[in-house]
Parts: sequence; C-alpha cells; structure tokens
Amino acid sequence: MRIKILIILSLILLGCSSKKEEQPKQFIYPKIELVANVNNSVAGDAVAVSFKTDTSIKDLKLQVKNAYGNVVLSPEHSENELMVFKIPKNFTRIAGPCRWKLILKGHTLRYGKFDIATNAYKATYVESYFGPRSVTAGYNDYSMLTISPTDAYDNPLDNGTEVTVKHQFQENIDELKITTESFFAFYNVRSTLQSGRILVSSECNGTNSKELATIVYPSNATDFSISSSSAHNFADGNQIITFTSDIIRDEFGNTVTNGTLVTFIIKNENDSYLYTIGTTINGIAEAKTLHPDKASKWEIQAFVTGAAESNTTEFAFKPAIKDYPVHFSKGNRNIDIGPFESFMKQLIPDGLLLQLDIYDADGVFVASKKTTTKNGVCSIFLGEHYLAEGDYILKLNAAGITKEFTKNIHGDTIK
Repeated sequence: MRIKILIILSLILLGCSSKKEEQPKQFIYPKIELVANVNNSVAGDAVAVSFKTDTSIKDLKLQVKNAYGNVVLSPEHSENELMVFKIPKNFTRIAGPCRWKLILKGHTLRYGKFDIATNAYKATYVESYFGPRSVTAGYNDYSMLTISPTDAYDNPLDNGTEVTVKHQFQENIDELKITTESFFAFYNVRSTLQSGRILVSSECNGTNSKELATIVYPSNATDFSISSSSAHNFADGNQIITFTSDIIRDEFGNTVTNGTLVTFIIKNENDSYLYTIGTTINGIAEAKTLHPDKASKWEIQAFVTGAAESNTTEFAFKPAIKDYPVHFSKGNRNIDIGPFESFMKQLIPDGLLLQLDIYDADGVFVASKKTTTKNGVCSIFLGEHYLAEGDYILKLNAAGITKEFTKNIHGDTIK
C-alpha cells in the first residue's frame, strides 16, 4: 500500500513539472499626446491639462501634487479622443511648483510640471509684527519691525519685493525702502535718547499696514539728592518725618518711570538701621516714618537698587520727655509710672514703650516686663506668683530715660 502511494505522488509531481510556466501579460502603452503644455501660471488662474488619444481609454487618471497636497483627478470630459483634466482651484491658488502624472492602471504614461507665480497684481496684503513693545533710552536697545507681504491667496511675494518703512518720533518722520528676502523683510528701529513713543508703519504695492508702536522708557537712574522735613524735631514717637528726593533722572536727562522704587536707609547713633520706601511720581520719591521716642541723631541715605544713590542727610531729634514720676505701693509690688508729659506739657500719645528689668540683690538678672502707656500713664504689678519676697534692683527705661530703684518686695498677693 505504501508503494502505491509513492508511485501516485511521483506521477503527480512529474505532471506538474511538465507544465509550462505562465508568462505575465505585457502592458501596452497607448499613444497619448499632450495637447497644451502649461509651463507657467498665476495664482488664481484656471489651469487645465489636456491629452489627445487615438482611441477612447477608460480609467485614465491624472495625479496632481503641490504644496497644498495630493489629488487624483478624472477627466472632466472626453470628446473626439480629447481628455481634459481641470486642476482644482485650491491647488491653482498656491504659488510654487505643481507636478502631475498621467496614470493608467498603476503605470505612468506621461509626467510634467508647471510653476504658479504669486498674484500681486490682484491684491497685496501686509502682515507686520513689531517687538519688543518697550525699550530703554540709549544707544544699544532696539525693536524689530518684520513685514511679510502676501498676495490675495496668502502666497508670500517674491524675493526683492520693495517695502517702504516709516517711523515717527516726536517731530521727526523717517522713511526708507527695504526689500524682501526669504519671503519677509525686516528693519531694526533703534531706541532714542529721549523717552517717548515710536510709531512705525509699512507699505507694499500701495497697501499700508496697521500702525504699531514701541515705548521708549528712561534708562537707569543716576545719583540724586534727598532732604528731610517734619513739623518739629522732638522725639515724641508720634510725629511723622518725611524724606523727599529731587527729580530723579537717567543719564540722558529723562525723568525716571513712575513707580521706580526708592529705599531710604536710616542709621542712628547706635549703628542700628531701619528703612522706609517710596515710589516715584513725576520723578520724585517720598517716604515717611515716625519720630523716635527718645533723643536720637539719624543719618539718612536713599538708593535705587542697582542703579543710583543719594547724598547723606542728617536729622537730630531733641528729647520730648525730660522726666517722669514713679510711685510704688502694695509692698512695692504695684508700680505706677507717669504721667508722661511732652515738650508742651501735653500728655504723650498712647503707646510709649516702657521696660522694667529686675535684678536680685547681687545684680543677677531675674526677669523683664514691658508695657505701654495709655492716657499718659502705665502701671506694672509684680504678683506673688511672679516674684517672691526679697530685695531687688528695679531698672525702668522709657523715652530714653533710665531710673534705678532698690526695693524690698513683700506682701502676700495670693488669697
């Protein structure tokens, strides 16, 4: 049985090998003639590619490709073996090379190319950009004006297209001509020495752009002067002292921008510092702070950070309070201080700081208490829970005046 099967398979293989291999059919190219060869066109113009054949041919297609994309077209009509392919409008409006191939059943019969030129005669549009929109006065800063002229179908105009640029500052209007390169033109508008606004515009083929502007801000501030003033020079901790600058300008004489921050640094006789700030309005900065609550001598200097500094001015404060009474009661645990009288014998405003430092009989620091005045007086109570009975040294300090007492603290305040 096995031998019979082998014989049958051998016969089958011999029969297959004897068959002749089938040859693929050879494609016969039909005779096709390009009737009208389009070499150049203008964007927006109608374009058609026509072919003449000896016989009617079905399934003939035209493949068109340009920057817009790729499309396969069928003939619009066929009369007397004349086949006309109309290029779609969205392809004929794009400037640049447009390539085509005539295709039949996957085979390319003919191919070609035509160029579409920009249509500047129909209309020109001007796109312009300007920035940065703010520069500083001087010789180094500038804003760039970029112009991109296009035709009615948004195709960039050809290289070498002439563009007129105008820019205005104060009474001066300047005009110059530049040309496009790589589809756009640009011009650097230099900053001026004076602050203000620069206006620019452009024109191409009779079409004007919109107006654009950049603001020239003053450059960095230069050194300036300051002064100080107040209603009086008593150290009452209540009156306000005002620091004022002169008009702050840059190196070209421009008044610095409104809102420029000016820091006023104050140094007292103990080399302690405090500061207050102000911002410029019309170039003048003003800052305020309270008088100290004790006699002091201030040195004031102002700074525009990283740019300029002022002169140093002085202001001396006279003591407003020359003395104050102190009264002890309730086993010296209750201390009443005041009334505090100012330079016209008036009661001082509320809020004057008073500090009590407590030391034991050997001068070792024990504790400290602080309070503020109200209605010209203040009081401190040293309860049993706070301070045990014994001898203590009490030092009171207010308005720069220090008073020292040695007292025996006694009496039970816990009931």
